[in-house]
Amino acid sequence: MRIRDAVPGDIDAIIEIGHRTWPATYGFAGDEYVRDGLATWWSAEAVERSLRDTTVLVAAGEQGLLGIGNIDLRGETPIIWKLYVVPESQGTGAGSALISALLERAPGRPVLLEYVDGNDRAARFYDRRGFTEVRRDPGERPGWPDTVWMEHRPA
Repeated sequence: MRIRDAVPGDIDAIIEIGHRTWPATYGFAGDEYVRDGLATWWSAEAVERSLRDTTVLVAAGEQGLLGIGNIDLRGETPIIWKLYVVPESQGTGAGSALISALLERAPGRPVLLEYVDGNDRAARFYDRRGFTEVRRDPGERPGWPDTVWMEHRPA
């Protein structure tokens, strides 16, 4: 496996990662939440915008892409918006490699990220990598889970 910058030719594979990870990751939040997220964040237009506006990295294996992560460096504080690894590659180090590479893109700067409350696996993953909770935002719609924001401060 290697981490590399995403290219326009990766768009279809990136969309596939979203469609393979979101139902398994966010099933607890309900079908409407999953459908809305896929339509909003994993359409071709959304992925193209992400490639244009943020730094998108992929974990590439022999059989194709295993995961994706992106970091938005445009603001005062960089934000990691996505970090997803296909289910069969979780636990292989792909997620750890992606987050390390994303943090390297913002040397010496604090970095924010968010995850959906109830995604306990993400909470543990980020906690083990030095992120600490800084705030919670209520769900965008009634019945939707809160968004938990975490920060990583440079050593």
